[in-house]
Amino acid sequence: MELRHILYFKTLAEELHFGNAAKKLFISQPPLSRQIKELENELQVDLFHRNNKKVELTEAGQYFYSQINELIDHLEQVKNTTRLIHEQVSGELRLGYISSTPKGLIARILEDLKHSFPNLQVNLIEASSQSQIKALENGRLDLAIIRSSIPNPIIVKKLLFKDELCLVGHQDSFGQQSIDQISKMDYISFNQDYAPEYSRLSEEFCNTIGFEPKVKHQCNNMNAILELVRLKVGYAIAPLSMVKDIPDLSIISSSGLKKKLDSNVYLAFHQDNSRTGLIQIMERIMKIQK
Repeated sequence: MELRHILYFKTLAEELHFGNAAKKLFISQPPLSRQIKELENELQVDLFHRNNKKVELTEAGQYFYSQINELIDHLEQVKNTTRLIHEQVSGELRLGYISSTPKGLIARILEDLKHSFPNLQVNLIEASSQSQIKALENGRLDLAIIRSSIPNPIIVKKLLFKDELCLVGHQDSFGQQSIDQISKMDYISFNQDYAPEYSRLSEEFCNTIGFEPKVKHQCNNMNAILELVRLKVGYAIAPLSMVKDIPDLSIISSSGLKKKLDSNVYLAFHQDNSRTGLIQIMERIMKIQK
C-alpha cells in the first residue's frame, strides 16, 4: 500500500464521483480507477459500491475511511513538525554568563528563546569570563556573556551593552559618606586572578576619583559581593544594571563623579562554530537587550 493509494481513496470517498475525484487529483479517470482497484486487491475487500448512477462506500470502505483520516491528519502533523524543526532551532544551547549579568536580562533571554525556538533547550553555565573563553575554545560552550576585552583571534565578540560602574554600599553607612570617607572603608572585590578585567576597571575607577581601594575581602561571585555589602561588611564597585533595583543599597554612579566609566559586556562565540541556528539565536539575544 502506497501513500498515493490512500490519497486517491480519500478523495474518491469524499467526492463519490470518479470524474470529480480525478479532476481534483489532476489525473484522468482510468488511472484513478486502476489505483482504487489495486488498493481493493491488496486489502481483499470492496471499498465502493459502483453502478452507472452513483458510487457509495461499502461498510468496509466506511471503516477504512475513518481510519485513514486519522492517519493523514497525523502525517500532516509530522510534516509540519519536520518543517518547524528544519526552519527553527532545536537541540541544546550551552550559554555561559558571568555572575554580574543582570538577572532580568537572563530571564528575558530565556523567555524569548522559549517563544522563538520552542524546540531549543537552553543550559546556563555561570563562570568567569576567562573560563568561558576557554570553554568556547574547546567546544564546551556555544555562546558566552563576558566582560573580557582581551583579544583572542578565534573568539568573535559582539557588544551586547555598556554597563556603567558605580560605588555601592549599605544605605545606613554609605549614603552620606564623602569620597574621602569611603576610601577608608573596607572594599569587597573580585579576586584579581578570577576576574582580571573587572579588577582592572575597578582600580581605574577608584584612581579616577582619587584614591586606592583598601581591599579587605575578595569573592568570585557578584551576588556574594553584593550580599556582603547588604550585610554592611563593606562597599563594592558594581555594574549599575546589577544593583539599581536592589533594596537597602546606596549607589554613587561614575557619571555622577569625575568621569563615567563603562564596562563592556559582550556576546562571544568561537569563529568556527557552524552550529545550525547559532546566528539566529545571537540575533534574538542582541535584540532583547536593545
